[in-house]
Amino acid sequence: HYLSTVAKTTKTITHLPQVFTPLQKHAPTFYARGDDIIPLYEPHAFYSELKTRILNAKERVFIAALYIGHAEQELVETLRQALRRSDQLQVYILIDCLRGTRVSKGKSSATLLLSLIKEFPTQVQVSLYHTPDLTGVLKRTLPQRFNEGIGLMHLKIYGFDDTVMLSGANLSQDYFTNRQDRYIIFDKNPTLTTYYHDLLNTVRSFSYQLQIGMNELVPYQLKMEHGTLDPVIESRGFKKQVHDRLVRFIQKYKQGTQEEEEKREIEGSDTVVLPVIQMGPFGIRQDEKTTLRLLEIAHENKDWTIDLTSGYFNFTDRYKAFMLRTQARFRFLTASPEANGFFNSKGVSRYLPPAYTWIEKQFFNHIKRNGRENDITIEEYKRPGWTYHAKGLWAYLGSQTRPMLTMIGSPNFGHRSSERDLEAQAIVITQNEKLQEALHKEVERLHDYSELVTKETFMRQDRLVPYGVRAATAMIKTML
Repeated sequence: HYLSTVAKTTKTITHLPQVFTPLQKHAPTFYARGDDIIPLYEPHAFYSELKTRILNAKERVFIAALYIGHAEQELVETLRQALRRSDQLQVYILIDCLRGTRVSKGKSSATLLLSLIKEFPTQVQVSLYHTPDLTGVLKRTLPQRFNEGIGLMHLKIYGFDDTVMLSGANLSQDYFTNRQDRYIIFDKNPTLTTYYHDLLNTVRSFSYQLQIGMNELVPYQLKMEHGTLDPVIESRGFKKQVHDRLVRFIQKYKQGTQEEEEKREIEGSDTVVLPVIQMGPFGIRQDEKTTLRLLEIAHENKDWTIDLTSGYFNFTDRYKAFMLRTQARFRFLTASPEANGFFNSKGVSRYLPPAYTWIEKQFFNHIKRNGRENDITIEEYKRPGWTYHAKGLWAYLGSQTRPMLTMIGSPNFGHRSSERDLEAQAIVITQNEKLQEALHKEVERLHDYSELVTKETFMRQDRLVPYGVRAATAMIKTML
């Protein structure tokens, strides 16, 4: 029954297996050829594609990332070259305001990007999203780095003309060298690319716009667009305003007319892409609803194997409850403490790896108590000199040896992704064997560097979690 056809108004679309049709209730449907969907496996390939596609872009480049590393002069230079080549090229950049204005060695993402605005004022727009949950006394007193725990713009979307790349990676040196993530290119797909450009523009519409400052002492200023409330000064009204805009965005793509649906059709398509967003501060929970529905489908079909990965092991209680009672098999891959980006960091953040160990240990004990040790396993990524930041899901149906479905994007399936941050990902369902093989290769490559977690893991001296960290973890769990 996995490969049966689906009647859709007056047409019959043969490439969405019937088992997945309930997901269409929550997300718009786009079509693609599996041959045009390309997973990348290594950070250097991600960086190389990014630069090449920016240089080759003729009409639009749009970038959403948490931040651009203050030292990423080469990336900015690549954008500059592309802009010089074509005065038709428009560049749109969306980053987080708290992270993007954090100063390191006298520079920030904002100061780095300002040079592009100065040189190409009619071609470059830079926007910085600020959470409405950091206001008043909290904003005045919480130091940088800590304030980012309140909420961030976490999207990672890279668009070039009619191609879009979804990833979990940000734009700094480690993500281009030795920080493992995921990256999937959707090539030659104008309708899907326009959806993501539209999403970026929607978020940009309620973000600060980066503008040239008055003088050298004030190099830049941040201004809201006319008609949009300020997230810091008018937080409550801002939330309502943004909620309404996001609902309109979702409705626009969900209620596609027959004519629009046909525009999305691609000849020879064998793959369906369902994009979803999660924006907890504004009551938008499309991603969570779709993920829970997928877990329900897995439960109904019992014989699935689901690979799930996140650099930060902190699933929401709803996800954990679903996984523990779902009949499917689960294999989790998360960062070992050494592969956690905060390992050996300065200040309070050095306690984050043991905090994640504590959460992981609690879930491991839940698995045992529920008698699911044979069905649910946890592995840790450990690769000398590397950190781990990959996130997503792959589903193997029945006895299939290749995944038919993957989820790719920014969410970590945790409390932050669900409640605090802005997230976007896509569910990709394919019958293209070449793409299935490429996705299977992606899973296997990640597991090449993994070690199975057993009860002995948590008994090792280096994995013992201090009582203070345990208590603090319970208090700040939703910020991890």
